[in-house]
Amino acid sequence: MARPLRIEYPGAYYHVTSRGNEQKPIFRDNQDRGKFLDLLGRAAEQFHLRVHAYVLMGNHYHLLVETPRGELNRALRYLNGVYTQSFNRRHGRVGHLFQGRYKAILVDRESYLLELSRYIHLNPWRLRRSENPFAYRWSSLRAYGGKAAIPPWLTVKEVLSYFGSKGKKGYRGFVLEGIKEGVKTPWEEVRGQAVIGSEGFVDEMVERYLKGMRDRKELSGIREIVGARPEDVLREVGKHFGIEGGEISGRGQRYTEPRYLASYLLRRYCLMSLREIGERVGLHYSAVGNAIRRVRESPTRTMARALRELEANFKNQ
Repeated sequence: MARPLRIEYPGAYYHVTSRGNEQKPIFRDNQDRGKFLDLLGRAAEQFHLRVHAYVLMGNHYHLLVETPRGELNRALRYLNGVYTQSFNRRHGRVGHLFQGRYKAILVDRESYLLELSRYIHLNPWRLRRSENPFAYRWSSLRAYGGKAAIPPWLTVKEVLSYFGSKGKKGYRGFVLEGIKEGVKTPWEEVRGQAVIGSEGFVDEMVERYLKGMRDRKELSGIREIVGARPEDVLREVGKHFGIEGGEISGRGQRYTEPRYLASYLLRRYCLMSLREIGERVGLHYSAVGNAIRRVRESPTRTMARALRELEANFKNQ
């Protein structure tokens, strides 16, 4: 089985989760939780992490972290490894504590930092609606609200800056709004269990960090991000327009919109270069770039409707 895709670079933001093996508890009491937070602080200092939010649950934890120097893997190996040794020693057990490797979702800061901080802080309430998240001891929400001291390794300023002069009061209202209206899980929008962000952010990550990874073990993860094979895209576009998929490369005026849509979808869902797309749809690679921009920025009504329907199909596959 292929390993999860990892994208690491300095300045990245991640939502990190790790669960107990066989869904068993990773914290048996408050001493365990205190030890974990102590190690989290050490990891933040040693590996230059900025922790923006955290919550410790019974059999898992959530972190929202930034990596100014791009050392996420080393930091999490230290945190989970040393905590496992401590837990096993204290409770007289051996073997794995966590279920496989941690999960790290690369986060588009501009689109999701604020929403993910709320999602993390409301975990106790989502699990048990009678739980007051503002009183829950083992999350960073109390520090955000001024009810607990802010550890030196926890940064709250960036999230609170979204509320300007209202600061803590504004964030509290934001969290209460989530309780009142319900918090939609952001994981519906995660691509390949690896990236969550705007279309532009995902495109940038593909272009900057995934282009050279096609022959490596992460390939299946890349395919999860892109979501479809080129032949699938061409077949679906052809079906939508009532033509054979192979006919899309025809240069007649009839095929302009199918070619443009196929170009956009092949770029977004199949991790193909402009030149590779051009060979599939019968366009010069420079024209492919123009076609993709047209679909993204100013599609015709026909293209917009077709794009909605085709993307819905790919997301449901």
